[in-house]
Amino acid sequence: MSLTARQREIFGWLNDTGYLSTEQLASRFGVSSQTIRRDINELSVQGLARRMHGGLTLPASQNNISYLQRSTAQVERKRRIAQAAVEMIEPDATIFLGYGTTVAEFARALPADRPLRVVTTNLGAVLALADKPAVETWVAGGRLRAGDFDVMGSATVDFMRKFRAHVAICGAAGIDEHGTLYEFQPEEAELSQSLLSHSHERMLLADSSKFGRHAPCRVAAFEQIDHLFTDTDATDAQPALSALCEAAGVTLHAC
Repeated sequence: MSLTARQREIFGWLNDTGYLSTEQLASRFGVSSQTIRRDINELSVQGLARRMHGGLTLPASQNNISYLQRSTAQVERKRRIAQAAVEMIEPDATIFLGYGTTVAEFARALPADRPLRVVTTNLGAVLALADKPAVETWVAGGRLRAGDFDVMGSATVDFMRKFRAHVAICGAAGIDEHGTLYEFQPEEAELSQSLLSHSHERMLLADSSKFGRHAPCRVAAFEQIDHLFTDTDATDAQPALSALCEAAGVTLHAC
């Protein structure tokens, strides 16, 4: 593998963020968009990145990166997204919290004195809620996924189905150009589908790195969510995002 110093730096930054726009890269390195596109092409040819409209993303994979890697990527964006979603939660609501690092940030952002009932598979969320006395927390059983910091499996889905939530808070591994949500594993997709179908209101928390990112297992269409919380770079990653949300009846919150 032969890369220039700038291409190596782009590759390292991409692994931290998951998505980079051409404009971001040109601004950071003080070069033209045309020069950056040549770098993007080279990374793509070597299989280290995937070109997409307006930038580049990580190549398709059958597995997600580790929870630790995800927890340190896009942290400030995830916190803004989580805080915006928390502001919509009414006291005494029952909430489903799905897996993933952005959902764990949502749990951390919940006020300690807001009375809520939370039902979750997310161990990061469980740790965050352990010192919030007003929150009644129900933790699903199942198979521990140590690398993902959650529990999963048929027993997990059966437990979650015992509840009916006011709000489901979910993430997604990838979102395609049609607004379809994807996950890396069938059991992840099944769990998210269950949470969405057993709640009155559905909120998707997804930073801009998820748009155009490929994963193999279909979860749902945009029509099956009510609110999308993302960051302000999402329209660079997905130029038709506003139109997709409007067509699907989804309220877009760019944080």
